[in-house]
Amino acid sequence: MARTSRKYGQAPKTPTAREIRYNTALYLRLSVLDSGKKDGDSIHNQRALLERYIAIRPEFELKNVFVDNGETGVDFSRPAWNELLNECRAGRINCIIVKDLSRIGRNYIETGELLEKTFPLLGVRLIAPGDSYDSQNITAGGQLTANLKNLVNDIYAKDISRKTSAAFSTKQKNGAFIGSYAAYGYLKSGKNAIVVDPETAPIVRQIFKWKSEGSGNAQICRKLNDAGILAPNHYRLTKGIVKCERYKSCVWMPRTIHEILRNPVCLGHMVQGKRRVSICEGIDRRTKPHEWVTVKNTHEPIISQEIFDEVQALTAQRSVRAKSIRGNYAHIKSPELRLKGLVYCGDCRKLLVRRKSVTGGGKYCEWLYCCRTHEELKACSRKQLRQQDLYNAVYDAIHIQMQMCADITAAISKLNCEHSHASRLSHFDLEIEESEREIKRIASFRQSVFENYSAKLLTASEYKFAIEKYDADIKKQAQRIDASRREKSAYTQKTTPANKWITAISQFMDAKELTSEMAQMLVERVDVSNYDNVAITFKFRDEFAEVKQCTQ
Repeated sequence: MARTSRKYGQAPKTPTAREIRYNTALYLRLSVLDSGKKDGDSIHNQRALLERYIAIRPEFELKNVFVDNGETGVDFSRPAWNELLNECRAGRINCIIVKDLSRIGRNYIETGELLEKTFPLLGVRLIAPGDSYDSQNITAGGQLTANLKNLVNDIYAKDISRKTSAAFSTKQKNGAFIGSYAAYGYLKSGKNAIVVDPETAPIVRQIFKWKSEGSGNAQICRKLNDAGILAPNHYRLTKGIVKCERYKSCVWMPRTIHEILRNPVCLGHMVQGKRRVSICEGIDRRTKPHEWVTVKNTHEPIISQEIFDEVQALTAQRSVRAKSIRGNYAHIKSPELRLKGLVYCGDCRKLLVRRKSVTGGGKYCEWLYCCRTHEELKACSRKQLRQQDLYNAVYDAIHIQMQMCADITAAISKLNCEHSHASRLSHFDLEIEESEREIKRIASFRQSVFENYSAKLLTASEYKFAIEKYDADIKKQAQRIDASRREKSAYTQKTTPANKWITAISQFMDAKELTSEMAQMLVERVDVSNYDNVAITFKFRDEFAEVKQCTQ
């Protein structure tokens, strides 16, 4: 055995290579809103499973947990998922762990795009323990299996959609209620029926009474808000019917009154199908009244037919009068909405609306951004900003970014010519070469162990111990190579014109005014407060901070 000891003694010590640690996020998703039960595929169980998984793996450093509770897997417009992707793009998360691949999504094409293009491009490792999937160690066969599972998930979702759509359609035609919660004024009773809610039905009757007496929708809202009556979604939240905490800030709005006044449900008729959603057909749209599924006399009415008809007639008259007034200036065309969906009230946080202000008998027209909450409810401070002034303010802010981009690009060019920059890049290459040489050396020792075992110079337990040790050392070096390559890629990204902020700004360097494309590409949101104070939040803030730091 002396000879065995000498041979094994040639093995090198474990390398002092830096062990990579992943900034890890857990992603949990459940299609149906979690009731809080601790069984099945609940959010609680998903989290417990993944936390046990990372607890025994020190390379994963848990940074955050992202939860989409009650979000479908066929649609990627999910709040927590989009927030997670933003964290990945900013480089703060480089590993995502999910229970299985279906938690990411059940859309074959988009899920495949994420796995094969988006995550590798961002340097993000994806792990799905339930499907034995790890993008870092995936083989060609493993990738094929993952693709097949994504395809099965897609087909499964569409098959379920087809079957449930048919079942729901049958229930709707039979007058059975299939909604998540009943219309305001009613409560769910059992699975497929609704009954009058004694708390809110009187409020619905009062709303119809006020409307029949000539009150406008905004005036009705003010009365309800002043009386401290909770808006429908806020009321449902307090009763535990819905669980979204954002509903705490809900107040009565004219649109809510409009929906209540035109809803035939209050007459005792079951009206459903106002929105058509079908995964298998790729449909998601609001339907027109003639497409609604209506079954009469299915439950107790709140409002009489006479009052309902009277209110509909008053509403129609006001609609005709409003269209007539607008028709006086129909020849004035609406200009392009360059900041569409980007301008918010800095106080109530709702989107500002654009209004047309006509003077001089139609000779002069200007467009103003106003706060609808102030206009309709007087519940927010007044804001009135000329559209052109807003466009100029946003362009001026972008122009400053353009000037900084030009300066930083010049600084990068100078930096790339400096010895320190080349030395830093060379350092990454040297680290990679060193680790590759170390892997070859360890592999040589590993081969020697196998030869000694074949020559019966080592016992099975000694052979197993040595092989496991060398395999672990090789894995550490491979991780070191992976880390160095990612660091080099990140450093290169920061210090070249390929930086996302530079790329985005550079597209518009010759622009002389704000364009819609420019705004949508560069601006995240615009907040207007104190009548006309403008605060602009830009996209690519992290990329800008990185490149600025590298050039200082």
